[in-house]
Amino acid sequence: MKYIVGIVFIISILVFQEESVAQRHRGFDSKQRQRPERLEKFRKMRLIEVLKLNEEEAIRFFAKQRVHEDKTHELMQKRNDLLDEIEKNIREKGNPTELVKLSDAAINIDKDIFAERLRLHDELRKLLTPEQFGKFIVFERDFGRQIRDAMQEMMQDKQEKPPED
Repeated sequence: MKYIVGIVFIISILVFQEESVAQRHRGFDSKQRQRPERLEKFRKMRLIEVLKLNEEEAIRFFAKQRVHEDKTHELMQKRNDLLDEIEKNIREKGNPTELVKLSDAAINIDKDIFAERLRLHDELRKLLTPEQFGKFIVFERDFGRQIRDAMQEMMQDKQEKPPED
């Protein structure tokens, strides 16, 4: 029962996360912005619990993770900008040489994103015990799966139910 309640909680947060991100850009109220933050808080609490981090370890762990997230966000923004340029080039039937240049730049950013992830893992290996690090990488996989599964289940339920009047 606790598992189902937890999944429902995660699903409800995730369903509104996409809407919240879109609304944030349109200037909606701060209550809408809190939904992704709740999921992140839940994720952090679960990580502290799974890894059995004390307060000092948790602070160092999440500081390293925050640096990683900031860098990854910056790289993803650059990648998205490049993909927009690629799309524009294709739509306007632009210069093929420019398209190759843009594509190469996008591939290099993908490499940078992967390198950043490896950098984080190297730092976390120095901070955590081998068992904690193993639990961390398994947690990352499982948490993502649970989120995806919960979203799919919620979408299926939504499609099966007739609209309420």
